[in-house]
Amino acid sequence: MKRHEIFPSTYYNSQDVREGPLLLTIDFARMESVGEGASKQEKLVLHFKEEDSKLLVVTPTKFDAIALIAKSDETDDWPGIKIVLESGKASFQGKLVDSVSIRAARNTTPPKRPAASPEDAIEF
Repeated sequence: MKRHEIFPSTYYNSQDVREGPLLLTIDFARMESVGEGASKQEKLVLHFKEEDSKLLVVTPTKFDAIALIAKSDETDDWPGIKIVLESGKASFQGKLVDSVSIRAARNTTPPKRPAASPEDAIEF
């Protein structure tokens, strides 16, 4: 067994997206105590609608990405927004490390074209 299997985390981290992206739907966002002891801080945490999903601590970079996807920087507007968590890189203490990146969900089905009406027909 691997460490992350023996001691599962409550929050998404780079290990969780190593094998592929995760499509998630935001349920709500709220400020919560994160960490233990002297390092405990109030941070914005996302909760998701998908069963058995973990939580996501929102950094300023993640906040900006979600705000762009949701077209709103008001967290009350985020429920129902679909996001994708995927493997990325971030600078931490001068080094490039594995991280969780956020992007918009891609439309997997092509948009439906409206049926051509007789007025749209071109006559030669």
